[in-house]
Amino acid sequence: MTITLECAQEFEGRWLAEVPQMPGVQAYGMTRDAAAEQALAMVYRLLEDARRLGVQRTDTADVFGRESERRIGVAPLKSALS
Repeated sequence: MTITLECAQEFEGRWLAEVPQMPGVQAYGMTRDAAAEQALAMVYRLLEDARRLGVQRTDTADVFGRESERRIGVAPLKSALS
């Protein structure tokens, strides 16, 4: 699964980051990086919940790899949540 993070600045100045492949995954932040970090944290939480509940997904293998982190352009999970 390739995660695409789309960011846009709204007219009042805040940033919106969303992941089109995962409906409902969107986050706001005062900066682009803050919004992206929140959206990425939501992706990880959703994937972890799916794993814990036993939902089988075969397309999430590269989400946790460095390739995805570079493509998304934000910090890895440990940095995003600390």
